[in-house]
Amino acid sequence: MKITYQLLLSLLFFVISGCNQDDDSEKSPLLGVWVTDACEQAFDESDEPVNTWMKGLYTFTNYGTIQKRFKTYSDSNCTTLSTPSSLEEAEIPITYFDQGKKLLKEGINGGGLLIEMGAGEEFLSIDAFYTIKNGTLCFSDAFTFEALQFGITETGTDDIDFENCLVRP
Repeated sequence: MKITYQLLLSLLFFVISGCNQDDDSEKSPLLGVWVTDACEQAFDESDEPVNTWMKGLYTFTNYGTIQKRFKTYSDSNCTTLSTPSSLEEAEIPITYFDQGKKLLKEGINGGGLLIEMGAGEEFLSIDAFYTIKNGTLCFSDAFTFEALQFGITETGTDDIDFENCLVRP
């Protein structure tokens, strides 16, 4: 009877763990690292340009956070990493919730997106859209994903801004 009991427990554990597995078809297409296409020159504390150029790296995590980092380069084409190369992380907490597939008003397949940024009185929550095509992720103009800054605005529209896109590295 002991062997049957252990076999039953093993089978039960296998069934339960199988039910808890994430279905890849339900994972957000946003997951992973995205980078700005633009290479922007950095500025010092006095707003004077310096000999450093940057690209923004945005990581959409499984935990619903967006990690914003900057990758630094020593040339204006962002081909030569700075020595030493650095990845500086943004300090403002950014969270997201992928609301699933939606047909956008432009007739484009995409998804709904809720992004929240800040804390306390400086907290913003915006509901908008995104679309992904050929490895390019574009957002409603309510969001700004740039090399040097990220932002959200309550005055943006739901129209996709095809100049405001990220690409897979």
